[in-house]
Amino acid sequence: MNIEMDEVKVHSPDDAQAIIMKRLRASYGRGIHVEFLRSELETDLADGRRFWVIEGVVHIRRWLFMRRSFYFTYFVDAGDGRILIMRVKRA
Repeated sequence: MNIEMDEVKVHSPDDAQAIIMKRLRASYGRGIHVEFLRSELETDLADGRRFWVIEGVVHIRRWLFMRRSFYFTYFVDAGDGRILIMRVKRA
């Protein structure tokens, strides 16, 4: 399966980051601060699919003194914008 750039719906790292921000806000609400550390377009060698690898840190503030942070890695399909894999690691 070879994907041409015409078939790609997620053209830029900003588009992929917007998909991730929407997902994080749906999960954790508005009290989050996201820092994106890396955004790269990669190609799967097995079947030629393209996907965005987005890494970053999320800082969540719930109440006055409760704060949490974690590192994340998201793999977003460049063809249709679906999140394929999500990895989370506590900071």
